[in-house]
Amino acid sequence: MELLGLFLLGFMVALTPGPDILFVLRNTLNFGGKQGFLAFLGIFSGWIIFLSLIYFGLSQVFNGIFIQISLNLIGGIYLFYISYTLFKKPKNHINFHQKLEKSLFIYFKGLLINLSNPKAILFFTIVISPFINTNFEISLIILLCGLSLSFLLVIFLGTFSRSFISNTFFDRIDKICGILFLAFGILLLFQTYKLFLMLQSL
Repeated sequence: MELLGLFLLGFMVALTPGPDILFVLRNTLNFGGKQGFLAFLGIFSGWIIFLSLIYFGLSQVFNGIFIQISLNLIGGIYLFYISYTLFKKPKNHINFHQKLEKSLFIYFKGLLINLSNPKAILFFTIVISPFINTNFEISLIILLCGLSLSFLLVIFLGTFSRSFISNTFFDRIDKICGILFLAFGILLLFQTYKLFLMLQSL
């Protein structure tokens, strides 16, 4: 039951709106399943890094205030940049044979978004740690399966539905994602400001 609960926890948390899932969904809808999967691989690599730190007992690295300030600042600026590019890009013209972004570029964008995502940091270092004290390796595998299944489901649904979506709807998706990325960026910078004030009071 504990492993099932861990699987469901990973699945449900991954589905909640956040930079990771939005990045994968947008790439899938705009460019297809392959690009969505490449974005997912970047995010998956971020999960491996977080879980490796937990596995080797180094999760406290992310609890340091300097690390938190740095990650929040980098993440906030990067999400601002993504939001800016979405608002400035020309209107979509659906072309299923369009030239796609380079695979490594998509991969590293996904990795950077995940590593600077406070939701991911809190999830792995605070929420998940108490659940994986027993059957450690099996727990990690079950957790990854739960997280991955939600993203793969989004990629599958996005790939299936993209052929029914118009240019106007694609544009609206970009604008919605741009607004949400901007909101997450503002949240990160606000958290950076609060951490900076906390640092000054020490």
